This record gives sequence, structure tokens and C-alpha cells, in this order.
Amino acid sequence: MIGDFKPFFMRGLGALVPTLATFAILVWAYRFIDENFARYITRGMVAVYALKGEPHHWLGIDEEDALVLGDPVNEWDEKTGRRLTAQYKTMIAQPRLGESATKDEETAAGIVLKDARSAAMWELATRKWRFFNAIGFLIAILLIYFMGYFLASLIGRTTWRVVERVIRRIPLIGTIYPNIKQVTDFFISDRKVEFSSVVAVQYPRKGVWSLGLVTGVPLRQIGAGDPRALITVFIPSSPTPVTGYTITVARDDALELPMTIDDALRYTISAGMIKPDGPPEISGDAAELLIAGKTRRDTVEGAR
Repeated sequence: MIGDFKPFFMRGLGALVPTLATFAILVWAYRFIDENFARYITRGMVAVYALKGEPHHWLGIDEEDALVLGDPVNEWDEKTGRRLTAQYKTMIAQPRLGESATKDEETAAGIVLKDARSAAMWELATRKWRFFNAIGFLIAILLIYFMGYFLASLIGRTTWRVVERVIRRIPLIGTIYPNIKQVTDFFISDRKVEFSSVVAVQYPRKGVWSLGLVTGVPLRQIGAGDPRALITVFIPSSPTPVTGYTITVARDDALELPMTIDDALRYTISAGMIKPDGPPEISGDAAELLIAGKTRRDTVEGAR
């Protein structure tokens, strides 16, 4: 049973890692939107709600919630010894005006405290009842969607080009923004790189074959300086094919392979272990090399 532990463990790990990684990416995306968009939308909602007065009684916001959910301060209740919060102090605050205060001043102070109490209670309501945050998150999603819809129009594209032109002229920001935009466009943009076919080229030197994906014609300057028919080939890295090298070779030097793009990517990701056409025929020298390697591994494992 001990001997079966490693293969079963690796099989279970192979099944769980993609699932867990997918959920981790989704959680990261949710937190990113929540912390950078939804949170501020929720705060704006709180400010609007506070204009209408204190939360409805069915939300059940009281002083106990203020002590539990509020922002702690360096003060403690003398009777209970509990730490106070900023929201609790706002809720129990009373106008403190001198005897010379006029009626209008007392009224103004009462209005200020009432507004502050409403804002504090609504802040507690968003912390106690998560559906307020969910509303802010959904509004953030809709705003991002409508922004994309606007940028898809002629006016939106023109406006955004002007904005980007201004950003690129800002010192320091103008040098960082283009690089970040290239990365985000690669992963997020709906304009994907289209590969036409799969080829094998001798790269990085003659005698070494690398799998490549044809992306199209070469740069105009390169094509003008070489009379041969040239093609541009992307050589993906293994096991992460999102990175690699872009080379330009003669069409006659590229061996076209009867493979689909998905098969080529699977072959690259698996480091050559997943082959679309099954195991190839192995020459005598290559077979002896594989047998010698397996013998050395068996000897080492036996010594352990």
C-alpha cells in the first residue's frame, strides 16, 4: 500500500490543483472588484441612505452592534470595561453647548449629531447585513460592463484614445502604463492571437527541432531584405505556453505538422508526454539511451 501512495497522491493532486486554482482566481477577482470598486459604491450608498434618516427598525441596529461591529478606539466603558468604538460614541453623543447658546445653534448641533448618527448606523447596517455589499458589487459589475459597452462605440474609443494620450505624457506614469496595458490586453482583451498552423523548425540551432505556431507574415523590413518566402513563428515555452520566442524563418525551412493548435499546446504543456499521434517509432540509439536511463533510475531506487 505504501508503494501505491505516490501515484494515487499525485493523481489526486492533479485533480484538485486545477479546481483549487480556478476558485483561487475567482476569489482574487472578487476581492479585486470589491476592494477597488464595490467598497466605494457601498460607501456612496450609505451616504445616500443617511440622508433619509436612521435605518429601519427591522434591520435591528443598536448600541450592541456598534460595540461589536464598529471601529475600536482607545477608550473603555467604566462600568463594563468593554472597548468603545467610533460608531458607538457617535450614537450616544449629546449636544454640548454653553448656556449662552441660542436656539438656532442648539437646533443646528442637533441636526449635525442626527446626521452623524444616521451615517454611523447605516455603516453598521452594511457590516451586519452583507446584502448591502452584494448590491454594491453588482453595481460595480454593471458599471464595468457599461464602460466596456461605451468603449466599444466610436465615441468611446475616440474618448479613450485621448485619455490614453494624456496618460502617456504624464512623467513616470507614462512609462509604466504601456507595459501594464500590454500584459492586461494579452490576458483580457478579446483580440486573441490567431495561429494558422503548427510547424517544426530547427531552433535554437540546426539539428534541434522545436514546435512552433505560425502567426503570419514577417515584419515588412525583414521581408524586404530577404528574397525568400518568410513566415513568423511563435515558439511556446514549456510548461507555460503563454511565454516563448517569436522568430522569422523561411517557409521552406519549416516542417508543417498534421496537428491542431490544441494538440500542439497540450504537447508543450506536458513537456512532450502527451502526443496526438501516439508514441513515435524510436531508433536504435534512442532506445538504448532510454533503456540506460531507466536502468540507472532502477539502480538508484533499489539502493534507497
